[in-house]
Amino acid sequence: MALHALDAIDDALTATRRFRPRGLFEWVWVTVVAALVATPGISIPTGGTGGGGVTPEQRSALKEALPATLPEWVPLVVAALGVVWLGFVVLGALLEFPFLRWLRDGKRTTIEEIAAHWRQALGLAAFRVALSLVGFAALGALVATATGPTPTPTDYLFALSEYGIVLALVGIPTSIVAAFTTAFVVPTMVLTERGVLGGWRRFWSTLTAAPKQFLAYAVGVALLATVGGILVSIAAVVGFLAAAIVGGLVGLAVAATAVGVSGVVVALAVGILGAILVGAVVYAVLQVFLRYYALLVLGAVDADLDFLSDRRSTLDGADAEAAAPSE
Repeated sequence: MALHALDAIDDALTATRRFRPRGLFEWVWVTVVAALVATPGISIPTGGTGGGGVTPEQRSALKEALPATLPEWVPLVVAALGVVWLGFVVLGALLEFPFLRWLRDGKRTTIEEIAAHWRQALGLAAFRVALSLVGFAALGALVATATGPTPTPTDYLFALSEYGIVLALVGIPTSIVAAFTTAFVVPTMVLTERGVLGGWRRFWSTLTAAPKQFLAYAVGVALLATVGGILVSIAAVVGFLAAAIVGGLVGLAVAATAVGVSGVVVALAVGILGAILVGAVVYAVLQVFLRYYALLVLGAVDADLDFLSDRRSTLDGADAEAAAPSE
């Protein structure tokens, strides 16, 4: 039995190259949207260093350096960050549908797609929030068992360090569910006009009918996402160095005007901006590739859920043309 997860890699690369953004505005649109929507990649847990290597003397030093109680403003900051995070979750869920539309036919119909799928998007956002809360609950339970009845900030820090590997392993199931929701359930929602739970019920029959295919996909996408993340980091470093060189030349000119601005500051600012821009663009390309990869696997396993039927035929035609002998 052929593994579609292997066969789809070349087609996903071809689709990413052939259907890439055209023009500056489309590149900006895809880059921004790709940064906001969820990723179908599965993270490979690396755990942590563990707290066993911390000596009693180091623990005592940390307890003396850190306050015994959290400042009163910390809960307010956490609550504000929670609200911001919730806003990004909702925005990302809304943008899933325009992004899928662009992947399928290259049309940037942002407002139209949001208006057509906002109920599904809100359900998707609620599902993602609930899934995250499961992870936070597991984290809280583990930390609570490792700290006493009156824990200090240092106790929380040591608990997180001590259970780093365990926490990473706990996050695997929720990470897989979140990734499969993004990769397979969201397009199923669009094709079948269902909510997220209905989409999962429909996709579940496909998943259980071909578990080996999706197991191979999970392994493949985890490796591809890891390699892609490394490439994004390398690109960001290259972008930083290139922009920093340009910024350094600009900084020398600025410093020469005696306006009180250091050339190093200008170089660092321009370099950071370059790293962000280059990293964001490469990350967008990675997102496009991973989405095409997931959609191609889904359509190969279940023809009724083939979201890219038109583009798949184009890719198949290109493969057949490439394989044909030349006269």
